Amino acid sequence: MQIPVIDRHLAGWVIAPYLIAALLLTLPQLLQPAGSQHRADLISVAMASERSGPWQAVELGSLQLPADHGWLRAVFTVPVASAADHAPPLGLYLSGTFSARVLWNGQETGFKGLPSVRPEGETAGPIDAIIHLPADTVRPGNNTALLELSSHYRQHSLNSIIHGSETLPGLRLASYSSEIRRPIGYYAAPLLGFTLLVIATFVIVSANVPERRLALVMTSALLVAAGAEVFRAFYAYPYLWHMLRLGMVASALMVFACTLPFYIGRRNGFRLPTAGLLAITAAGVTTTLWFGPPQDIVHSALWASVTVSLFLAWRSTHVSNKNRVFQVSALGCLVLSLMLDRDLFFDQYLYAATVPLLALLCRPMSIAIQPRKPDQLTVSSAGRTRVLDCKDILTVQGAGNYSEIRLASAETILDDRSLKDLLDLLPANFTRAHRSHLVNLDAVQELRSLGGGKYELVLTHQQRCPLSRTHVKTLRESLGHR
Repeated sequence: MQIPVIDRHLAGWVIAPYLIAALLLTLPQLLQPAGSQHRADLISVAMASERSGPWQAVELGSLQLPADHGWLRAVFTVPVASAADHAPPLGLYLSGTFSARVLWNGQETGFKGLPSVRPEGETAGPIDAIIHLPADTVRPGNNTALLELSSHYRQHSLNSIIHGSETLPGLRLASYSSEIRRPIGYYAAPLLGFTLLVIATFVIVSANVPERRLALVMTSALLVAAGAEVFRAFYAYPYLWHMLRLGMVASALMVFACTLPFYIGRRNGFRLPTAGLLAITAAGVTTTLWFGPPQDIVHSALWASVTVSLFLAWRSTHVSNKNRVFQVSALGCLVLSLMLDRDLFFDQYLYAATVPLLALLCRPMSIAIQPRKPDQLTVSSAGRTRVLDCKDILTVQGAGNYSEIRLASAETILDDRSLKDLLDLLPANFTRAHRSHLVNLDAVQELRSLGGGKYELVLTHQQRCPLSRTHVKTLRESLGHR
């Protein structure tokens, strides 16, 4: 059975991208190694300025060190099976912009860099670290990790010194691994998204797609963000580099957010100036880098960008209903991703959500081949038929259900067709200058203002044609491109 054309379009440009996006969302969970799964529950976290206390309960999602130095006490409940002699060794996974010294059940077990009360005494640790816990220090039930922390080289615009999400917390207990870098499975979405972005960039460069330059700006920005995101899976860099990497991701995504409405607007026939795009992008990147947290600012900017883009796509009168469906479906996937977990949005969800948008960016323009209008016009009036050269016609004036065709020879011919009918028959150099006048742009010598909001056109052979205010701008632009 043959699939209808509209169904093939929907399958290729809407349904298939959504299926690929769903696959990218599930890959991180499928590829995450068993060693990074939870093996113990974190039941309490408290903080103090001194090792002896007093201790105050804190939330890891908003953990700050007031003087860039402090102590953190975390209590884990270890199952009996995980503390048995035959069980795999455990490791304390630490992720974030801090240096740490770890004491597990009162015994010093490892370091993440070297913390200190003073900045000059601190050695910045890697962004991710795993502290091996000797088997004889782990007991069933409650175990206490005491961490001396310092973060003198941290950028204070971040929400917390401990990074992570619900699926991969920055402070957790799991099977020990000698690989300190984050699992590549966690970054499966941006990694595969990077590959799709490279392919999309080549397609945009080589194909006839709408607003190619703006499309390339968006794919390039997403490539920078995805590359910087995946970098963490390949290299556990010192935590003081984190803001440089985060700044690259946030700035690139801000460029993407600012460009998206301009792309959708121009694609739908709205005249949005390039200068406005440059000004908004510069302001957005500056705000992202100077104020924080960067991810919160970009997240808000993306909400505004997608909302404006949806409005422009919906209100457009220049595209077909089918094209409107493609645009709204692509933007709708971004809306869905923005509503999910914000911590995972920049690491995973965004790159899955942009797959339908890439399908939209790569979709070639459907060019309708217009038949070439003849250089001659056949005129029938009062039982006579004449063939006129269009270049000899200066203006056409409406006269009820008829039209008066004025020639360069000053002759006027009456035709029994309306202005609209003649405009459809005449070549592209004829345009409407007034609700009751058509003009040959090739014959225009001067556009003259008469004052009081009145205008006229001076034509060859000293002919005149009235020009209404509603057509002044369009006609000036047409003359400027000739």
